[in-house]
Amino acid sequence: MTKQVISRGTNANDGTGDNLRDGANKINLNFNEIYTALGNGTTLDGTIKIADDSSTVATISANGETLKILGGSAITSVLSGNTLTISADASSLLTATGAATLTNKTINLSNNNTLSATFAEINTAISDATLVDTAASQTLTNKTLSADNNTISGIAASSFVLSNGSGNLDGSASAKAIPTGAVVGSSDTQTLTNKTISGADNTITNIPSANVTGVFDNTSSGSKIRFNFAGTGAFPSETTYEGMFAYDTTGNQAYVADAGGWTKLINENASVGDLSNVNITSVADGQALIWSSAQGRFNPGTAGTSLTVQEEGSALSTAADTLNFVGTGVTASGTGSTKTITIAAGHTAGNDLEMNNTPLRDAKYISHRSPDSTITQIITVTVAAKTSEHSEYGTGSSNGYVIDGDQSPQVTLSKGVYKFDQADASNSTHPLKFYYDRDKNREYSTGVVVTGTAGSAGANTTITIDDQTPTPLYYQCTAHSYMGHQIDIPTGQQKRLNITSATATGDVAGGANSGKSFTILANMGVNDILVFVNGICMVPTDDYTVSGTTLTFDTAPATGAEIQFRYLGA
Repeated sequence: MTKQVISRGTNANDGTGDNLRDGANKINLNFNEIYTALGNGTTLDGTIKIADDSSTVATISANGETLKILGGSAITSVLSGNTLTISADASSLLTATGAATLTNKTINLSNNNTLSATFAEINTAISDATLVDTAASQTLTNKTLSADNNTISGIAASSFVLSNGSGNLDGSASAKAIPTGAVVGSSDTQTLTNKTISGADNTITNIPSANVTGVFDNTSSGSKIRFNFAGTGAFPSETTYEGMFAYDTTGNQAYVADAGGWTKLINENASVGDLSNVNITSVADGQALIWSSAQGRFNPGTAGTSLTVQEEGSALSTAADTLNFVGTGVTASGTGSTKTITIAAGHTAGNDLEMNNTPLRDAKYISHRSPDSTITQIITVTVAAKTSEHSEYGTGSSNGYVIDGDQSPQVTLSKGVYKFDQADASNSTHPLKFYYDRDKNREYSTGVVVTGTAGSAGANTTITIDDQTPTPLYYQCTAHSYMGHQIDIPTGQQKRLNITSATATGDVAGGANSGKSFTILANMGVNDILVFVNGICMVPTDDYTVSGTTLTFDTAPATGAEIQFRYLGA
């Protein structure tokens, strides 16, 4: 809190200073802050608490008690004037670059410590043993090597001697060499009998296909085998390998072998032309695939459009019911309950259906179906550069909202719950909210819930439309102008008094009309506001005028008067 200063006024008893109550209040506020900062709010606490590394707490009185800071092992403290210096005895401490002799110390090499020395220096330093250098030739004496933890390589089979620990392998007193052929050498040519080779620990290479027989039967998951070939020309014979899978790495296509040839497998990236019964040769814009029963396939071509119309519940009489199409390239045929209308190729636009010479395009009504109260209607929102289709093209932001694929349409919403889904990344920096006007002077937030950040997964703005929702509203970007359009609500409130009124009391500062001018909402005329002064309704033009966002009284209201603005239709 800033210190409260009692105003004494400009001159004695001139009525401009604080009264006794306000002055006493400032004194109390100042003392409350001091007592709270230096005590418990009621009593001052003239002590200082200090804790050490073991959380031992010492309480020092600020009224004359002394705090001592003492040195320890190899640490000294010196106080000179207002300066406290804490020094370390360098001869008693280890430093990164100093030389020192360590006594009774243990260095743990597994915890990020390193000893630097040559092999000879370490051997010299060790008094009760000699280390073996793995990179040098040395003779081992009285050593036992465990076959489980060591590998002996480079020993000829004819020179290898086995011992069973009490004599020799065969029980004789003399050492016995392993007979040639009893041990498999890495470079020997031998025949193995009754041996099991684990595929998990061994690799068998260069096996000729002629030597592989039998059926592979593996039901384990995670097995791997490659069937990739550099082009279809590298595929093996489909007759020999019928049913084999192969992948062409050149054309990025998969195939399966059939006795009659290799058949291409269709995937999500394949062309419709890869199908045997589809021909897309020389296909042109605007053409469709048309079935040819003679060829047994679809070919590109241009076809007319036929429409069959039948009256619901009763037949069309040839006399009373006339079914017409108005437009170039339109013909109608058939009588009775069914009529067939054919639109020639290139004449699909501008044709109007008529029955009894009455255009069916004249709708009797438009139906708005309200969603069930438990259902939320999803409206997908993206952002793209405005085109001439956008109602605000050339105005405001160069980007606009795209609602379900349309450039910011004017939307009509009936009662229900609507979620404007902004999860698409294009919505980033373009959060959508609702406003009373296209210029966003006043936000509408009743029944509106904003979730997440626009452009991120799960981001949306949900609005609940009911009988109290005002109409029209506008969906707009909070950061950029004129990205959206208008929302019409058939059941909404067209005209109403604004429930939340703007209230001003006392004088209004600033301007030549100080005390007479007030700031109001934009886009309001003199007849769009009810103005009350102390509960009395003022007369438009006679008692006040409006210019822009400023309302000016003809006569300034009295100081302290309660002034209320109630906006009509806002």
